[in-house]
Amino acid sequence: MRKRVWQGAVGARRQFGRATAPLRPVPEFVIVGAQRAGTTSLHRYLLNHPGVLGAGLMKGVHWFDESFDQPSSWYRAHFPTTFHRYRISRRIGFQPVTGEASPYYLFHPHVAGRMATAVPDARIIAVLRDPVERAWSHYQHNVARGMEPLAFADALAAEPGRLAGAEARLLRPGYVDLAHRRGSYVARGRYSEQLERLWSVFPSDQLLVLFSDDLDREPGLTVGRVHTFLGLPVLPPATARRWNQQPPAQLPAGTRDELESAFAGPDRLLAARLGRKLPWGRS
Repeated sequence: MRKRVWQGAVGARRQFGRATAPLRPVPEFVIVGAQRAGTTSLHRYLLNHPGVLGAGLMKGVHWFDESFDQPSSWYRAHFPTTFHRYRISRRIGFQPVTGEASPYYLFHPHVAGRMATAVPDARIIAVLRDPVERAWSHYQHNVARGMEPLAFADALAAEPGRLAGAEARLLRPGYVDLAHRRGSYVARGRYSEQLERLWSVFPSDQLLVLFSDDLDREPGLTVGRVHTFLGLPVLPPATARRWNQQPPAQLPAGTRDELESAFAGPDRLLAARLGRKLPWGRS
């Protein structure tokens, strides 16, 4: 019942939003991923700031990946009107910003180009996690929701076949490829190639790369960096709670070794591009 009520509210909100879309600017920031790296927590922390307005009832709008067959008015419908933003600015004394968090954006091969066309001035935020732990968490997430029937080692072996041809299929606006979205345990951890797509179309000063380790250890300092990046007064988060965390489960040592080997090259490229040692310490 609650889900139906929520879906009804979202539908009504979108219908009204579409009717007033010309009065709704595109967002100033987009959290693009990675999945299972703390994007939900970062989004919640940001929404605690009086100068951050969310995308209606949604965390992620998913226009640039799975709803790009919709017009831009559909996207704008999710965000506050200029008048609402003006009212907020009068109350808080500075200009608010609005944004969304869709963790599939980072991995989807065609999102960067779409974003560069539709939101060229947006601030882009990526949160990265140890790719070994991210892959294992992604797998556990899928199993818990009945979306993965294979054992982890078998799912890793099946991944190349599941993802074969996806890049071409995903060129079609609005195409949903569940195998690409759900079965990309290793591919999503090759962060350097995903970030290069963004760096190729956005100035480097519009892209902020964070690490989930820093969000865990120093949430206030890390969120403060985001506030500064967005041009907001720095305020401490109201809570250090992390959302969507799973109970720890032991990753088999042999599989861990295989994954660490698979990520060694991409991690070195990422560390060189960022000019810093990665928190997971293998590069």
